[in-house]
Amino acid sequence: MKQALNHETRPYTGIVLERIKHLPPGGKMGDLPPHLQHESFVRTGAKKTGGPNMRLLRLEHDKPALTVTAYIFNKFVHPTEDRYLTPREAASLQDFPVDYAFMGTQGQVHQQIGNAVPVKLGKAIAVEVANYFVSKGQTGQITIASYFCGAGGLDLGFEQANHALVQFKTCFSTDIEEPVEKTICKNRPEWNFQRADIRELEPEQVRLSIGSNPDVIIGGPPCQPFSVAGKQKATHDPLGVLYRDYIRHIDYLKPRMVVMENVYGLAQVKSANMIEEIYQSFADIGYDVTHSELMAADYGTPQKRRRLFFVAAQNLAGFHFPEPTHSEYANLLGLPRYVGAGEVLSTLPPANLKR
Repeated sequence: MKQALNHETRPYTGIVLERIKHLPPGGKMGDLPPHLQHESFVRTGAKKTGGPNMRLLRLEHDKPALTVTAYIFNKFVHPTEDRYLTPREAASLQDFPVDYAFMGTQGQVHQQIGNAVPVKLGKAIAVEVANYFVSKGQTGQITIASYFCGAGGLDLGFEQANHALVQFKTCFSTDIEEPVEKTICKNRPEWNFQRADIRELEPEQVRLSIGSNPDVIIGGPPCQPFSVAGKQKATHDPLGVLYRDYIRHIDYLKPRMVVMENVYGLAQVKSANMIEEIYQSFADIGYDVTHSELMAADYGTPQKRRRLFFVAAQNLAGFHFPEPTHSEYANLLGLPRYVGAGEVLSTLPPANLKR
């Protein structure tokens, strides 16, 4: 077995261990005996104020995890062991290879893993992008410029979608975060990573770096302003309008296809009709666009994570979003059931104990 990197745990003691030990599979903080529930969780007073601030959840062997974020490392409990997940285990729930190294401090590693696109979800989209190019008579190497690449989940999905007719190659990648630079350069130096703020990055620099215009541009502009888990500041937050710089690069580089992903909360923002604005932004530069919300578990990821994908081209005829390959329930199509978190975690070697 390949070496499992970022796979360290520590001993747990006291009430933390007691809480964990009392959690059944699928159990949450509210399932614990009252004396073990965290004080922030207990509702008090006539109006029962307070509530579930400190969350806890033991994963199950045969069911996908809930959404992996940067904040699950004192929340998700291992299905069979009395401890929280290691970064490697969380990365496995995001489909990353066991030997893919995440660089940086513990918090930076958590952030990279939590923000990543599940690799199998990226692959499902990439397969349909490949089919699109085949339908247009373009085969062979397809070059990619990757923006806001993070830890590289979407790029890995395209990498894994390669087949005899189409071979995707990430020729340029960029992100503003230094730990991301270290992670990409450690694992995929051939992706030609350049750390930059897209607001200052000129598209001509990208073209010169690749040596030509890319065939495909992919990326996920920062999603925090749109997240339903956040405050949905949307376009009132400077990060919420970085997609406009993404559009600026697309307009200059004129790729044959564009993939933009974001959190599903984008469609629920109350302060701005973001879907309409994005469609208009693509129309203004001569691109047709379509979008769909996809569930990672539908494509074999052991995680119920929803992402919103926009796909654009000057002629979208021939592109279709991927059909599910897995199902939550028994079905007439004979699709395999969702992959359980425990099924994947059980394939990893024992965690290293750090004292």
